[in-house]
Amino acid sequence: MAEEKIKILVVGPLKSGKTTITNFLSGTRETPTSKYYETNPLRIVETEVELDSLRLSDRRVVFSGGDAKTKRAVVQIWDLSGSSKHQAGWPAVANKADGIIFVFNPAVKNGEKELSLWHKTFAVNQSELDAHGNAAIRVQDKHCLVFAHHSTHPSNVAGEELPPMPKGLEKIKVLETSLDYHSENFKAAFDKLVESIVVARMEAEEDEVLQREGRMNT
Repeated sequence: MAEEKIKILVVGPLKSGKTTITNFLSGTRETPTSKYYETNPLRIVETEVELDSLRLSDRRVVFSGGDAKTKRAVVQIWDLSGSSKHQAGWPAVANKADGIIFVFNPAVKNGEKELSLWHKTFAVNQSELDAHGNAAIRVQDKHCLVFAHHSTHPSNVAGEELPPMPKGLEKIKVLETSLDYHSENFKAAFDKLVESIVVARMEAEEDEVLQREGRMNT
């Protein structure tokens, strides 16, 4: 079975539920506690997602090598502290990230607006410019998710509209998440995110091979 290695960051303000989400997505079990413990400054856990070529939404890609029907993605989930005191290390954390999950607590007024800083820091490479003179995109919107996470009983009714996302995050898919209350299927969304990253990587590799062969034939 072919294997891919994926790096996904989980970022957002303090006390937004990042570690809870990371534990759930990775299958990590910790002793439940009502006391808050800050992640200091970073925790990395691994999980595996098995992709079935017959179920891929993008059928252009065909798995090769070993069992061509499946591919295992080994996903490193980087659970990052929400404290700005660790920001000196953020560029190193952002380096070579494949995907990002932005987390905020909708019960905190204007909590979603804080995500703008996290997006500018991790999804955008401020130290590199693109061909148009704008800050280069490190992680595309299609490889990001926003989780509006409820750790307490939500004040809004299920399905009620969440606040609009700040500039830069308008096109990123937003899910309402919780382990105890109404929640969308964010594990399925996570698996789909991993799938999209693997497919994009394989397409890029395929295009590179075709371009190289084209140059050799000219």
